Amino acid sequence: MIYLLWALLNIALFISFIGICFRATKLIRDRIGVFASIIFVFGLLSFIGQSNNDNYNKEPNSNQIKTWKFLSEDSLNRRSTNSLFINLEKTSISKYELYISYSIDQQQMNTPISASSSTTGFIAGTNWKPASIVVNRTTDDDKFEYIVNGVVEWKLLGATIYTQGKNYHGIAFIK
Repeated sequence: MIYLLWALLNIALFISFIGICFRATKLIRDRIGVFASIIFVFGLLSFIGQSNNDNYNKEPNSNQIKTWKFLSEDSLNRRSTNSLFINLEKTSISKYELYISYSIDQQQMNTPISASSSTTGFIAGTNWKPASIVVNRTTDDDKFEYIVNGVVEWKLLGATIYTQGKNYHGIAFIK
């Protein structure tokens, strides 16, 4: 529920900010002139349109989600690559998910290849930054043990207000 309230607070502040910007532009146009209001609008657009450097969960020079690789796929049977989706946490409006890719190795054992974590749903005002993902085989070939560490950044109008550490540990069952 707190995620929903935080998102609604962010939306309300953003709408208020847009209204203030329109009033400020009108005031500048009336007091100083049209040229000054155009410069003000372009200045605001340059801040709003600035590229977001929050590529913390993206592969370099790519739009792909950052992936932790555990093993080269070349050493495995590529025809039998499978995947698992695990819900790490479900909030009222979003989910934190773990994606594990695995295959069968030379000893006919399920072996993790890679893993990534992301957020789905309505995520206004929060950012999930996975810091590390570890996936280990267990003695039972039908299970993986996973550990995911990361940070949730709580933001208001793009400024980080609070940083909350998150740690997830569990067993993933292979179907």
